[in-house]
Amino acid sequence: MNALRMALVSGLLAIAGLAHAAASDAFNELLEASMKDKKGVMVYVKGQAIGGRVTRITAEAIEMTARDYARIVIRRDAIDAIAAN
Repeated sequence: MNALRMALVSGLLAIAGLAHAAASDAFNELLEASMKDKKGVMVYVKGQAIGGRVTRITAEAIEMTARDYARIVIRRDAIDAIAAN
């Protein structure tokens, strides 16, 4: 029974890892498209929506610009969702 429980937990962790990687890939795809096409995105961080155009992508953060602010820096681990057209 204990081995079955461990196998189930291992399988769930593997699935969760794949889901996280897929979300990360989707985030990168939208961010890179915004930077390349110079189109805006909406980044959701802790319930707040931040709109702008991506100007730089690093491993730890993204930089954006908007009409009201010349430079917006958002930590990648703080991003909950990204919306783009």
